[in-house]
Amino acid sequence: MARSRISSRGSGSGRGPRRISTTEELADEYAYVIKDLRNILLLAAVMFALLIVLNLIL
Repeated sequence: MARSRISSRGSGSGRGPRRISTTEELADEYAYVIKDLRNILLLAAVMFALLIVLNLIL
């Protein structure tokens, strides 16, 4: 009983070794994040420009 408890502690979570993803896999998996960030940046730039234009007009 004690041996099984000790051996289970050393094995971690029991899911096996973790696999490290490659850069290509991460780029494919998270491509939508880059697209969303570009859209947010574009929207922020347009809104900032609108604020400047409105400041000059009003």
